[in-house]
Amino acid sequence: MSNLHQRKKQPEKVRQLILENTMRLAAENGLSGVSIQAVATLSDVSKGGVFHHFANKQILITAMIETAMQKIDQEIEKYVAVEHDQYGCFTRAYIELTLTSENFGIGSLWSALCMTFISDHTFCQQWNQWLEQRLVKHQITDQSMHLQLLRYAADGAWLIEGFKPNNQHKLIEIKKELIQQTYHAPSQLKN
Repeated sequence: MSNLHQRKKQPEKVRQLILENTMRLAAENGLSGVSIQAVATLSDVSKGGVFHHFANKQILITAMIETAMQKIDQEIEKYVAVEHDQYGCFTRAYIELTLTSENFGIGSLWSALCMTFISDHTFCQQWNQWLEQRLVKHQITDQSMHLQLLRYAADGAWLIEGFKPNNQHKLIEIKKELIQQTYHAPSQLKN
């Protein structure tokens, strides 16, 4: 007897769906709101289907974080690839991604997820490793203290404006000002 409702096996699509739904649950409910059963239900698979791809919850959470970091890396690469001015190219991409990207900026699923992860030691470690690797890669173009301060300003704007999502006009002004300041190193003050 054949089951007409049996779905065609597409393991990579199912794996991606599980990861996306894990991210959604973590963003909406925090990491404590992620359970294998909730992920399975949202993904329309059995718990066994989740366990087929991820042996336990910790492995699932780790894979979710790694996937999110890979997506960020891809977006950063897209921004950097179209840059004409090399000085500050990573910082401009970082500001764009942080403050305006539909997938990663304020109000996005990633933004909600980051709010959840701020206190998660594992995520903080992975974020710091990613950022350090990026800064090594862009050490010639983005190592100045001035650019570091601009990235910190973008982080601060993301955090503060994340609590005021209806203030997009102000956020656009902040982003424009931060990006404008990335194009030239500030002149050195003489004593």
